[in-house]
Amino acid sequence: MAHASGLTAALVATTATQGLATFAVFILPVLAPFALRDLGVEPHWIGHQVAAIYIAAALVSSIAGGLIGRWGPARGSQVAVAAGAAGCVLIALGGLPGAVLGSVLIGAGYGLTNPAASMVLSRMTPAGRRNLVYGIKQMGVPFGAALAGLVLPGLAIAIGWRGAALAVATVLLAMTLALGLFRRHWDAARNPAAPLRGAGGGLSLLRARPGLASVAIIGALYSAAQLALGAYAVTMLVEEFGWSPVVAGVLAAALQITGAFGRILWAWMADRMRSGLKVLAGLGLMTAAMLLPLPLTTGWPMAALAPMLCLLGLCAAGWNGVMLAEASRLAPPGGSGHATGAVLSVTFAGVVTGPTLFAAIFAAVGSYALAFAVLAALPLAGAAVAWRAHRRTEITPP
Repeated sequence: MAHASGLTAALVATTATQGLATFAVFILPVLAPFALRDLGVEPHWIGHQVAAIYIAAALVSSIAGGLIGRWGPARGSQVAVAAGAAGCVLIALGGLPGAVLGSVLIGAGYGLTNPAASMVLSRMTPAGRRNLVYGIKQMGVPFGAALAGLVLPGLAIAIGWRGAALAVATVLLAMTLALGLFRRHWDAARNPAAPLRGAGGGLSLLRARPGLASVAIIGALYSAAQLALGAYAVTMLVEEFGWSPVVAGVLAAALQITGAFGRILWAWMADRMRSGLKVLAGLGLMTAAMLLPLPLTTGWPMAALAPMLCLLGLCAAGWNGVMLAEASRLAPPGGSGHATGAVLSVTFAGVVTGPTLFAAIFAAVGSYALAFAVLAALPLAGAAVAWRAHRRTEITPP
């Protein structure tokens, strides 16, 4: 019973940490209509700001395993959330330079959250529930994004966009203090002298452990497709399908919600099948199967197209928990933080490049729907990598 309650508390704490870190990521994108004029920049600047967040996250993720080894996962989570709080304060009070530095801090904190959570959850989670536990934890990401969209605009109207950012910073600081309750249990095995890049640590671990590089590649390919879908779905529906912006926005929210529940569904299925890589391969195939026919659906009625797009969201945004569970499974003993950080450092590269790649494809083909069909090559490639890795690592485990 103590073990079960410990896992439950850890899952609640890590999911909340993930959600709040994601909330911080969306501070400026959601507040852009209120904030950008005060900062003196054009709307397209937000794309660069989001890229700065994920570049910082990728760089920190590459050494996050070593940092968490030194600090312990509880202190590491505290540092992550505190960095997000400091970033929100800088965005609110520091003008454009503060917005840049604050974005980097938010990204650096975000890069610590998953390795810290993985180090905790890998110790407590039975192998038969690994995917489900990681899938539940990853629901913090879409819920954090949805909460930002629901709360921040109203808060900005009530107390100003700077006040809204400072209010979020206050919540993050409260979470920083709350995570201190876990330090005695989570950080007992920390090693203050642990190297940042121990034997097989960091990105070198991708070469050292069979299958881990494949998981990182899958993450990059799938995240590029997912972020492109999130960035351009509304524009496609308005410009090419003739939907109103309001209805297109509702559909975009539905994509987020189905993606969130997909993380649970596919994680449960991976545990039932005892094969996360098989599920990842299937998700790539299903995502591609729904992207490829999009150019043929421009004349479809909304009642027919909306369910197809929701199913696309279920697959295209539902892979994350299974991927992190696979990184933990393939990690060396005690190396889940290193493995998760290394995989995410590559995955975040897909986050940064996906929307840019889609824009280049659109410029070449002149159609959003056709560009998505071309982009189906990414999940198809990911499915092939996942199946090959399954054949190599699950038939002959590392």
